[in-house]
Amino acid sequence: MNEAVYEFFATCLPGAEKLLADELHGLGVRKVRPLSGGASFFGAPEDALRACLWSRLAGRVNLTVGRVAARDADALYAGVRELPWEAVIAEEASIAVRASGTNAELRNTQFVALKVKDAICDRLAEVRGARPDVNPQQPDALLEVRLREEKATLSLDLSGRSLTRRAYLGDEAGEEAPSVVSQAATLLAAVGAAELFAEGMTFLDPVDDDSILAREAAEVREDRAPGLLRERWGFTGWTAFPEKAWGDLLDEADERCEARMALLATAQVRPGAPRLVASVASAFRADDDAEAVAARAACVAASREAPAGSRFAFAGFEGMAAKFKEEPAARLKLGRGRSETTIEVFDEPPRRPAVIAVANPAGGADIPVEVNDPAAVQFASRLRKVARERRKWAAREGVACYRLYDADVPEYACAIDLYEGAAEAEGELYAHVAEYAPPKSVDPEQARARFEDVLALVPVVLGIPPEHVFSKSRLRAKGGGQYRDAGGRRFVTHTSEDGLICEIDLGGYLDTGIFLDHRVTREMVGKMAAGKRFLNLFAYTGVATLHAAAGGAKETTTVDLSQTYLDWAARNLTSNGFAFEVADKPNRRDRTDGGSSRDRRGGAANKLVRADVTRWIAEARRRRDCYDLIFVDPPTFSNSKAMGRRTWDVQRDHVELLISVSRLLADGGVAVFSCNLRTFKPAIEELGRCGVELEDITARTIPHDFERNPRIHKCYLVRRK
Repeated sequence: MNEAVYEFFATCLPGAEKLLADELHGLGVRKVRPLSGGASFFGAPEDALRACLWSRLAGRVNLTVGRVAARDADALYAGVRELPWEAVIAEEASIAVRASGTNAELRNTQFVALKVKDAICDRLAEVRGARPDVNPQQPDALLEVRLREEKATLSLDLSGRSLTRRAYLGDEAGEEAPSVVSQAATLLAAVGAAELFAEGMTFLDPVDDDSILAREAAEVREDRAPGLLRERWGFTGWTAFPEKAWGDLLDEADERCEARMALLATAQVRPGAPRLVASVASAFRADDDAEAVAARAACVAASREAPAGSRFAFAGFEGMAAKFKEEPAARLKLGRGRSETTIEVFDEPPRRPAVIAVANPAGGADIPVEVNDPAAVQFASRLRKVARERRKWAAREGVACYRLYDADVPEYACAIDLYEGAAEAEGELYAHVAEYAPPKSVDPEQARARFEDVLALVPVVLGIPPEHVFSKSRLRAKGGGQYRDAGGRRFVTHTSEDGLICEIDLGGYLDTGIFLDHRVTREMVGKMAAGKRFLNLFAYTGVATLHAAAGGAKETTTVDLSQTYLDWAARNLTSNGFAFEVADKPNRRDRTDGGSSRDRRGGAANKLVRADVTRWIAEARRRRDCYDLIFVDPPTFSNSKAMGRRTWDVQRDHVELLISVSRLLADGGVAVFSCNLRTFKPAIEELGRCGVELEDITARTIPHDFERNPRIHKCYLVRRK
């Protein structure tokens, strides 16, 4: 390594490498070369310090110490020990080592880090007579080893921690914040914000005027170095750290900021000055989420109202080209995999959309809503009409969660459920929108546009905040429909059913935690449960168990293969004052925080069992267990990994299931069997030959809010002949 010139590498978001290289050039750095994931450059220590202080795009700035062979642990150790660490790590500096990458021989990054740390410490002990202190949490010198095939690159992290963890974030900032900073900084660089602000352009984030993007834009406008208020740096543990030069750089940054602030204080914003309208959709990972739709609509509306000469830039908002009705002037893809996002820059405002008037549920003037298709007014009208009728019915019947809409207008094929909050969510309203897969005859883009209109209209028609509207898309799958979470955001709250508190997750799971079409069935179970031994098979979140326990069951047993759902059932029991015990195996009992195994609301013993239901039934039959009331609501299809190579198909397997269930019934006992396969046909004759009697009670179990769709489920009483 030459004493005067050092090799450095600055990291950035994948896709921003050219912008980073341009930024470094603008900082006076020479010999810059964009590479995958960053840019390399050569220069004096002052060049690296200037990059640390001023770069908005860099995640880290590393000093390249050397490259060594790393075919195995011995070669890695030997190569690292040969490097001149005494010329890199300052006296008395504590160290830590971070490793990334593996190869055929070195497969554990922790082992690699340990091997490198030992080599560095042994080298310094030999040269200086003392080993350095190791401080994994806050080292003075953070060393990085990156493996690629049989080579390893060793570097010193001059940043200390990510440069994207800006001082304005504070310690309370979430894990997502640095990533959002990177996206925001890249967006501003892509649009040339520094030059635009210098020319007098103003800034607006229509979604959040105190967003990370807004703060980042303010720092660019004020010419404030992003590292100016940073307290810890990695380069203080570097032997070549030029302390005086660093002080000069800080003084220069202070002077620049003060000069710009003084200029801004006296400058007057011209009426009709162009505006940079921009937003980063970090919280809206999918474009078919109601909150995302509302945010995108706000961006489009603000762009349309912006003065002439304005520019528009958005990161992570899908479908903006369709809203602007033109291709962006620039498009930049950032990140990889799940973190991938796209920046789009437009030079012209969006064209005028279709607007429909929606009756204000709070009264007053109609609310204009931008839509893709004016025909959406039919959907809005139908939803408003049904919502008015259903709310009256729900209030009269004491129903807190119910279906509002089920493809009433065929072109807008979705189901909409309304949930009234309970417990800590008392007084809140939530909507859950599930899109049905369109037929092949419908253009996918048209279907997408219609669903977007649905999500734009639902909060307005129902008078619900967009952030309280959750959506899922329905996909075709073997054995029946499957729902895919569109927004990817968990939202846990509570609703009620017959006075029972039920936990729901409106965003994070395929279903919310309560099947609304089984409301009447669960009420029936509760009325039948008094004094009975109750068994809930394929129990899901245990809501039927709640009804049985509240109905006075002598004891309840709840069986499901999913630990997630059993934990959910446990929380439901606890929320309603029911104690419980957990048995991982039928012959083992573990006490939980639920307290006594006796119910505080009537004395019932409530047991939760994690098990494959069919295998558990077989074991229960061998033990000669018996129950007075059994609720069986199996999935339509399942190929869970926990089942091994077996699959479950309700049409194929229901005969064996119901025969086995019937053998668990006590004299005079009854099972309630339900399934959601619309084409389900029970094998009545075959079951009859095996001594099992089925009574179809489907019509009696369809709630009022599902009467338009009586095929939503099938329900039967099961008895032994």
